[in-house]
Order: sequence, then C-alpha cells, then structure tokens
Amino acid sequence: MEITNNALSLFNYIGNSNNSSGSLESLANNARKEISHGIGVLESRLNTGAFEETFELIENGEIDVDLNHVENYYQFNQQKLNREVTQLATSFDLGSEVVVSLTDGELVVEGDSDNIEALQHYLDKDTRLNALIQQTAKLSEFVEWGEAKNQAAEYKENGMSEESIVAFLQDARSVMNHDNKFVLADIGSTFYSRGHTQSLVDNISEDS
Repeated sequence: MEITNNALSLFNYIGNSNNSSGSLESLANNARKEISHGIGVLESRLNTGAFEETFELIENGEIDVDLNHVENYYQFNQQKLNREVTQLATSFDLGSEVVVSLTDGELVVEGDSDNIEALQHYLDKDTRLNALIQQTAKLSEFVEWGEAKNQAAEYKENGMSEESIVAFLQDARSVMNHDNKFVLADIGSTFYSRGHTQSLVDNISEDS
C-alpha cells in the first residue's frame, strides 16, 4: 500500500465527468507503482513542524512516500507517546480519558478541573512533547489518506460507480481538512483520525 506519486486532486474532478474518468483511471494505475524513497524527506520536514506544507508536497507528487514506511514511522512515534502518556496520567492523576484538540498548531486540553489546567500548562511548556504529538497526529492523517486512495483504486477496479468513489473520497479527505484530536489515558493514547478510512469502508460494506 502506497501514497502514490501522482497525487489525487479530489476537487479537480468533482462534478466534471471527463476529469473524473481520467483521474480515477490514473489513480487505479498509480496505486500499483513501487515508491522506494521519500521517507527521509518526510521526516526532516515534519521535524521542522512544516506539517501542512509537507502534505501539499505529497499531494502534488513532489515527495514520494511508501505508505508502509509512513505507517512504521507513525507506530514508532505512537509507542513513544504511549510511554510518556502513561507517565503523564499518573503525574496528573487523570482518572479517565482526556481529549486534547489540535487546532491551528496548538494543543488545547478539554475540561476544566484543576488537573486538566495543570496538564494544559505542562503541554504549553513542553515544546518537545507538543511537537511529538502534532507530528504523530499528522502522520496518522497521512496514513489514513493514503489508505483511502488505495481503497478508491480497488473500488474502481471492482466496478464501483464514480459518484460513489468520489463520495467515499470526500468523506475520507475530511480527516485532513478537520481539526484532529488526541486522546490520552493511563493505558496509552490515540488520535481521532486513526481508523477513519476503515470505518468508512466498513460502512460501505454494511450498506452493500
């Protein structure tokens, strides 16, 4: 499974049957290509905090990334986060799951208890952890969108209508357009974006 180097521009073909046919055919073909480089570029750009710009470069085909490598990179970061989150949950006596919104490059802890306020202050001060959370969130989104594009290619090959594929991609693309959220607890952490594509696929299977 790969993020293809001929990026899908969803809004270029919505409502345009000619563009739709050509773009989806290209998507099906490019999903099979092997991409052997780009993870180093991706990592260096994410380390500088250039999240949105990096995504645009992937979408424009200027960074070629093997989705498996991105998934491994995400899992590595997630394991580090889980270790740190377990310690945070103990330090701040978090009795249940805590949700942190990722909005405009800022982490905002939801809730109003004393412990929540203390956690917010800690996240504001710990720039390293702040950056790790945001980088991992973006990696999760990259993986979800790459999986959605590959799934769309499969749907195309299996004869799904272009209208249905476009609708699927619109729903899948929302994971990149909307603010993500980070959930932490004493047993680890996750992101709202995680599993977004699979949920859409499951819903389609249930309806068919």
